[in-house]
Amino acid sequence: MIENGFYKVKQEFIELIRKLGGTYEHVKRRPIFCCFEDKYTKGMYWAIPTSDFSHRAPQQIAKINAWVSLPSRDIRSNYYHIGHTNKPAIYRISNCFPITDKYIEGEYISKGRHLVLADNAEIEIIKRKLARIIFDENRHPNKYEQHITSIRDYLLEELAKDAI
Repeated sequence: MIENGFYKVKQEFIELIRKLGGTYEHVKRRPIFCCFEDKYTKGMYWAIPTSDFSHRAPQQIAKINAWVSLPSRDIRSNYYHIGHTNKPAIYRISNCFPITDKYIEGEYISKGRHLVLADNAEIEIIKRKLARIIFDENRHPNKYEQHITSIRDYLLEELAKDAI
């Protein structure tokens, strides 16, 4: 994986989340945004599911806009980021998770090429919001529905076994 690239997740990973007690909706096989490699664990990346506006009801868009507009000290202001990939997109930051290459099905291809986010200003905003969510998760393990802490612990064990 490369940072700021978009990827498809294997169904095996979705099943792992469920096995660990988390929930994750992956009905439409949305791309994930691979934000950055974990600074403490080589080979583990932090990923954010993305979505587009085309199937969102006006009430859903209004709710997302309301959360994004909250004061920055409110953790809910970091739940989403409205940005652009190859089209207007919603970054579902509070649905983030750690992931390794083992669970990547492949690159997300758009217009014949691997989609990679190139807007540095947007990348910095997303990274800041993701850091807030990870910090909140560290203070309140498994607070978020996908059970970030359980996923991270499982992947750390898996990476340690693979290193032997």
